[in-house]
Amino acid sequence: MNSVPVKWSGNLVVMCNHKRPDGAPKPSCGHHGADELRGWLKDRLKEDGLWGRVRVVTASCLDVCPKFGIVVSLPEREGTSRTVLVNGTTDREELLSQMRALLDDPVKSP
Repeated sequence: MNSVPVKWSGNLVVMCNHKRPDGAPKPSCGHHGADELRGWLKDRLKEDGLWGRVRVVTASCLDVCPKFGIVVSLPEREGTSRTVLVNGTTDREELLSQMRALLDDPVKSP
């Protein structure tokens, strides 16, 4: 196995976009606008010239399963992460701000 250098190393944001069928006993993030939020974040990060230094990827399930909201895992210092529940509409600017702060952190920035 070989390591691959990437610009976004340490700045990987993971967002659940799992969609369970209608009527499933457990809720899922995909029905709460996860794909739309990811697209919006990607567009805004591209506008700022930051896409590539931070990466937003989707996961099929992060095993939190909220009744409302989207589960997002944000990287923090020293390889740890923080998992948050966001509203894809009202929390998007705050989430973007936190992602920008990842790149301003001298410990995390390349």
